[in-house]
Parts: sequence; structure tokens; C-alpha cells
Amino acid sequence: FREHRESKFVKFFIEKFVNEGYYVLSYDYRGHGKHALNIDKFELYKLTPKIFSDVSEVVNWVLEHHYNRILEKKIVLFGRSYGAGIVLTYGFIDKRIKKLIALCARYDYSTVQLKIPDDLKINMSKVISPKYFLTNNPRNKERIILAHCKDDKRIPFSNVLEIKSHLGLSEDNVLVYKNGGHSFEGHRDHLFKHIKEFLKEL
Repeated sequence: FREHRESKFVKFFIEKFVNEGYYVLSYDYRGHGKHALNIDKFELYKLTPKIFSDVSEVVNWVLEHHYNRILEKKIVLFGRSYGAGIVLTYGFIDKRIKKLIALCARYDYSTVQLKIPDDLKINMSKVISPKYFLTNNPRNKERIILAHCKDDKRIPFSNVLEIKSHLGLSEDNVLVYKNGGHSFEGHRDHLFKHIKEFLKEL
């Protein structure tokens, strides 16, 4: 995780899940962590589609090597920001994933200001934007929870409203906080309590 290893947000949720008896796997994305020291941003952008699809390999690895830890193979994906985009793309279409928890997720990467050629940006956005993966299904209400803070300066609040509408989710599936920024400062305990209740139905 490089700098994320010391993130209070990351530490908080890992400890909370572990203390509740969950087996937690946190993994580093390609082009991130120590790898980021040896890669430029353009190369990282070219890697992005693989970074998103890698979650399928992670799930394969868990099922192959840690099946004894997983009761009835009930896998949950939890992600914030970039990770939330992964949750709502390849995680969404993977039926082996029972629950999806996406915090401050992007919706359409074609709207993000990236300093890369337009053709690469257009092609890349189609394989990493939840917009192109999500479908409205009654099961979404049992499977997905979203959360966002209105004052998040990194990810527009409008994203969560678009995702909610696209998926046909109810108010019960979406937690909205007036403040807290990108890290849900002051709301993490409340957020985890809500997630814990949501996961009881696994």
C-alpha cells in the first residue's frame, strides 16, 4: 500500500472487520505500492484496465488457497474511491461475490480530467467505468451498499446519485453524510455499524 499502509481509514476498517471475525485480504494494485516508484503516470494509465480486472484473479486465489476460511464461499468486496470503482465493475459482474460495499465511487471515468490521448481515455473509460457494467436488478438491494460524503473534494457527490438510480437502489442502500470528506472523518463507526448489519444477511 505504500503510503496507504499508514492510512487511518484503511487501518480502522481492517481492524473492525478482523475483530468481527472476517478473513481480510488487502492487496496492492499493479503500478502502486513500491512499483509506483518505478513507473510513470502514462504507463500507469495503460495498466489501469488490468488493475481493474485483477480482482477476478484475487478472488480465484482466495478460493483456491483459503477456501477453508470462507463459509460457503461468501466473499465480500469493500472498496473506496478507486477501489469502489473496481467493486462496481468487475466485482459487480462476478457472481461469486455475495456483497459489494462501495464508498465514494466514480461513475464515468470519461468525465475525469486525465492528461492522456483522447483515444486511450475513451477506450480505457469503457473498461473501468461502473456506468458500463452496472445493471438494474432487484437483487441489487440485497447485494450492494453505497456511501458518500457531500463535501468529498475528490469524487463528485453526484456520482452516488447516478449509481443509485442506475442500480435501482433504495434509501436503505445508500448512506449519505453532510461532511466527512473522502475519509468519512467522524462517521466511520456509524458507517461500519451499518455495514455490519448489512452483512448479517450473508
